[in-house]
Amino acid sequence: MGFVLRLAQVAVFKDLLAALKPFDLRVTDLSVLLVIEATPGLQQRAIGDMLRIQRPNLVIILDQLQARGLVRRDPVPGDRRSYALSITPEGAALLRGAKAAHAAHDRKVLEALGDLEKERMLTVLERIAAI
Repeated sequence: MGFVLRLAQVAVFKDLLAALKPFDLRVTDLSVLLVIEATPGLQQRAIGDMLRIQRPNLVIILDQLQARGLVRRDPVPGDRRSYALSITPEGAALLRGAKAAHAAHDRKVLEALGDLEKERMLTVLERIAAI
C-alpha cells in the first residue's frame, strides 16, 4: 500500500513540477504565494506555521520571491522584527498563470481517479496522512 501511494505521489508531483516550470516556481513557492494572496498582510511566522515550513527555509523562499519582484515585505507597525507580506502586481500576474496551470494539473489528476469522488478520496488521504 505504502509503495503504491509513494508511486502516486511521485507521479503527481512530477506532473505538477512540469506544470509550474514555465513560471519558474516550485510547489512550495506556489503554496507561499497562494497563502499571501489569500491573506495579504500576514506575517512570515504565520505563513510558516500554516504551511509547516521551518523559519530558515521560509526566509530563503521569501528572499527568492522578493528578489524576483513577486512579493513585498512591509514593516509591521510596533514590531520591528516582523514583516507583513503582500503580492506585487508582477506576482499577481505570474500567479494567475500558475493557478491556471495548477488547475489543468488538478483536472488531470481527477481524470485519473475516474469514478472516485474527489471529496471521498481527499478524506481517505487525510486519514492516511494522520497516521
